[in-house]
Amino acid sequence: MKEYQSFFKTVDGNEGEKCHYSTRLDTYGCGCFHDCKYCYAKSLLEFRGFWNPKEPRVANIKKIENKIKTLPKNMVVRMGGMTDCFQPCESKYKITYQTIQLLNKYSIHYLIVTKSNLIATDEYMRILDKNLAHIQITVTSTDDNLARTYEDAAIPSLRIAAIEKLHANGFDVTLRLSPFIPEYIDFNILQSVKCNKILVEFLRVNSSIKKIFPIDYTPYTHYEGGYRHLPLDVKKQWIEKITGFEQLSVCEDCSDAYLYWKTRKNNNPCDCCNLTMPDELKSYIGDLKLWKTEKIAFLNSQICADATMERVKTWADNAIKDGYTIVSGFQSKAERAVLKEILKNNGKAVMVLPRKIFAATPKQYEAAINERRLLIISPFDLEISAITRNAAKDRNQFILDSCDKIVVGDITSGGMLDSLLQKRAYIMLGSKLK
Repeated sequence: MKEYQSFFKTVDGNEGEKCHYSTRLDTYGCGCFHDCKYCYAKSLLEFRGFWNPKEPRVANIKKIENKIKTLPKNMVVRMGGMTDCFQPCESKYKITYQTIQLLNKYSIHYLIVTKSNLIATDEYMRILDKNLAHIQITVTSTDDNLARTYEDAAIPSLRIAAIEKLHANGFDVTLRLSPFIPEYIDFNILQSVKCNKILVEFLRVNSSIKKIFPIDYTPYTHYEGGYRHLPLDVKKQWIEKITGFEQLSVCEDCSDAYLYWKTRKNNNPCDCCNLTMPDELKSYIGDLKLWKTEKIAFLNSQICADATMERVKTWADNAIKDGYTIVSGFQSKAERAVLKEILKNNGKAVMVLPRKIFAATPKQYEAAINERRLLIISPFDLEISAITRNAAKDRNQFILDSCDKIVVGDITSGGMLDSLLQKRAYIMLGSKLK
């Protein structure tokens, strides 16, 4: 048995920027018994001689504990990032079992991604902490015989049974359709799975995967990040066929598609994994269903002329009567005036703020939140605690990308907001100020 030294890693680059849980704790490495033909880790490691599916390397549990001791309690570590932490050797070494016990001991949240049904056995369910454990079980086909031809994991029917058992017992569990290869899925079987969450990740293809995983790659015409992907329009068509789940999210590498799913489709736009978290770690306060309504962005520079202010208030009253949800940072004078109209007239709003700010929600917002008229949401990392110029730019970019329509009051010519509005269609209530 060789020791797996690189058991803990925070992924950076394109993946790290997009992944909400980019810190990985892998109990086994440099090989996985499942040996999936589409595996990205295999395609990256095999040609370098670092892949042994029959004898993966095993992490040292004492070193794992030394690392876990140092982790902040508001962190989520992902288990099963490079190789499956519940592959068959777990029955022999029990490193994943012991690691879960340590994460429980130190109150660290953990996201387990696996193709095994072992996690749903009584032995493991007894130690999974419902307050800390988040589980994604991967399904790649609804045909057991087909799945046997390209992966040595538990057959899909056993994985689906494990998903349903964990869901029935109150765990935060998601069916992870990854990679999503549409021709491998019977959608009638998929939509009958008794689980309220699904996460979709489309296949990405490099030259190694293309050689050993023979499917029709003709539709994979979009090239980005060293991989070939289905174009976004094709992905949209397939996503519409996935029904039967209360909450759907898409995990995405491609930049334009990532932005589309984040702002238009994902159940929680701030967390594509859509984990059920305690209030202090959530990226939102309020009812996420507001995010699915027709949204209008309203933004205004810090300065607003008196005449524009009156037009802004009139516009807000009309938007409220028409049933729109108004989205803003509600930070400038005009934006705060719009929020006042919303609260006074039973309107609907989404406020975009850093989590450390909205954690202390002012009393004046509590009624609107409880009435499900106000959603406070954060696209920021947890450590962002103030609206700096860069944070304001990121916030406004997020708002503009997320809404069906854009309305502005006064904007400063050549300012940050002016630059963000370039090449966008918007309604202007005021003017450009010098």
